[in-house]
Order: sequence, then C-alpha cells, then structure tokens
Amino acid sequence: MSALAMVIATLVVPYAVVEDLFKRFGWLGNAVDFLDTVAPGLEVSHLLSFGALGFLARFSWPKARARNVAIAVVTVAVVVEFVQIWVPGRQAAVSHAILESLGGLAGFGIAWVLTYAWGSSSLPEDYQASTQWNAGNSDH
Repeated sequence: MSALAMVIATLVVPYAVVEDLFKRFGWLGNAVDFLDTVAPGLEVSHLLSFGALGFLARFSWPKARARNVAIAVVTVAVVVEFVQIWVPGRQAAVSHAILESLGGLAGFGIAWVLTYAWGSSSLPEDYQASTQWNAGNSDH
C-alpha cells in the first residue's frame, strides 16, 4: 500500500518538487538522465514506477485475481493522469496512462512468473501436490 502512495505522490506533486528532489539526490537525477539516454523519447519513468507498483501488488495481494489487479493498475494510471490536469508543471497524456498501465501489468506479470517458478504457496493445489510428489521420488 505504501508503494501505491509513493507512486501516486511522485506523479501528482508539482514538478518543482520533483526537480528539488533531483537536486538534493544527485543519483536520482543521474538515473533519470541515464534512462532518457537508453530509451530517448520513451518516458521510462512511467513504465518503471508502475512496473514497481505492479510487482509489489503481486506480493501485497497474493490471492488477488490477475484481472482485478489489471483493472486496479489501469484505474490508478487513468486517475493519476486525470489529476495531473490540475497539477502545476505536469502534463496529462493518454500515452502516459498507456505506458503506466503496460508497466504495471508487466511488473505484475514478472512477479507472478517468479512466484510460479519458485513454487510459491499461492500456486494451485494440484501443482503443489505434483511438485511435492516429484521431490519425494527424486531417487528414481
């Protein structure tokens, strides 16, 4: 839940606050500059911020259906962009909402694949039973 608050806060505060953070924490500004050189024209910050949100959503709500998480991610992205209409120094854009949605869904997908690969307790029971049976019969 705190990740959601941090993502929303960084996207709805006036841009002057963000610039001040870049000045205070030089590494943060350097990281953003690096991302802009790696993918010029693509606003990677939108992808990464919501990617982190989607990734953490998997662990915050492990039993949530993917459809519900997807709806939540898209809703938050649209609301954030809508609020930015009134935030000084910010631009609301449909392309930002799309990037944020894609980033959030990708982050959730990556987290889901990792938990699936590691045999998380949130796996379906029939899968867990087959992996436990195989582990007990590994000498054959």
